[in-house]
Amino acid sequence: MGDGNQNIKGTYFYLAIAGIFMLIICHSWLSEGMFMDGTIYSTISRNMGIGSGTFWKPHFTDTFFPVFNEHPPLAFGLEGLLFRIFGDNKFVERFYSLMTIIITAIIIVKLWKLILKKSSTAWLPVFLWITMGTLLWSSVNNMLENTLVIFIGLSVLFYLKSQQSGRTAYLLLSGLMLSLGFLTKGFVTFTPLAFPFFLWVLVRGNKFSSMVLDTVVLLISALLPLIFLYLFTGAREFFPEYFEYAFYKISNGETVGSRFYILIRLFLELLPSVGIIGILIGYNWKNKHSFLNLNSNLRPAIVFFFLGMAGVLPILITMDQSAHFLLTSFPFFAISFGLAVNPLIETLLERINYNSNGYRFFKIFGVVSLSSGIILSLFFSNDYNRDETKLKDMKAILTQLKENSTINIFPEMFTDWSLHTYYARYKNISLDRDLNNSHEYLLIRRSLYSDTINKRFERIDLKTEEFELFRKKISDNSE
Repeated sequence: MGDGNQNIKGTYFYLAIAGIFMLIICHSWLSEGMFMDGTIYSTISRNMGIGSGTFWKPHFTDTFFPVFNEHPPLAFGLEGLLFRIFGDNKFVERFYSLMTIIITAIIIVKLWKLILKKSSTAWLPVFLWITMGTLLWSSVNNMLENTLVIFIGLSVLFYLKSQQSGRTAYLLLSGLMLSLGFLTKGFVTFTPLAFPFFLWVLVRGNKFSSMVLDTVVLLISALLPLIFLYLFTGAREFFPEYFEYAFYKISNGETVGSRFYILIRLFLELLPSVGIIGILIGYNWKNKHSFLNLNSNLRPAIVFFFLGMAGVLPILITMDQSAHFLLTSFPFFAISFGLAVNPLIETLLERINYNSNGYRFFKIFGVVSLSSGIILSLFFSNDYNRDETKLKDMKAILTQLKENSTINIFPEMFTDWSLHTYYARYKNISLDRDLNNSHEYLLIRRSLYSDTINKRFERIDLKTEEFELFRKKISDNSE
């Protein structure tokens, strides 16, 4: 009965966390506009779902990434299944992103229960996890890391299970998850290979020889499926092109001014969690609660902190860095910080009066906040999260264009990457910068307008602010 009561009480914490999360993202989750990379991924997934392009030859548009080999295709294939089931709906990628967040939260809870053998505070690392700002951003922007972190988390989960029972089977499953992670975003998936070493150093549950054997088995079981795919599928053509691009980005990519940008960003992302820990320590000190049991989870906390850092430090070798690269490490930092302060949380929970008006209000808050977050998300679904002017202009322009067609743009507009992504995602329109390939329509930015356009095209009168659409004159169409 005691465990059942604890689970029921814990449910209200999960509801409150879910409610806070949904209230934070409610304006962005279903509203118009998404980060460029996420829109590319959703378009490729949509195309794969409707049969345009194949698993090993993902297709974006006819003029921009006709074959997309910058990332492995598994996430596109998984998201494409939703498009195949639910059709080309603008909300499919949003639900897919949210689904990955929910699955990752479940994995975090499962890991917590394996580590502590209890569930009463399994909500704690989930709460710390959602305080990390880039996680909230990624949950509405369809990033590949949203899928990747599932496979990395499952690899760690299965390895922990292998230390308790079904050793060989779980070891092989752990390695298989790394294969799936590699098929999602390449080499960054191999962070869990360091996990057996960290456990051996800090927990000493295994002999050194067992740790080495585990690592070798993980590596082999991760590589064998990839080798098989290379030998017997279209991966033979895909992998060389992907490797060439990946190594080029590592050695020549430059998106930040300092190699240590990623560490600074990590500090900022973890700052809210550090602040919460500071408040907890301050509260317990003020109320003269014991700190004697704080070191009870210190070793596993350090293990997961090191595991998080194992996903961060390799990024220092390249100048191609971004905050969303940290997403795969966030669950491990959340678990680490949660383990460190869990004794303080347990002390606080023991002092809660579950029959008080305050706790009754807390239970109501969880239900109301989650419901409000969902309702507000629907309310804001026709609002704009970003690129409002561009999207409004596009919607007016798309009324004149046929689906699956190609139009001209000025060469100067080709590097407006979001322009490609939105036209591709909303109506599968390809944008061609080669004006020698004369198409029926020409899209221009008003700032680039010149009188010479009128010699071959006529302006279509649309209520737009930034962009204008021109159509070839009838005399030219008859040629």
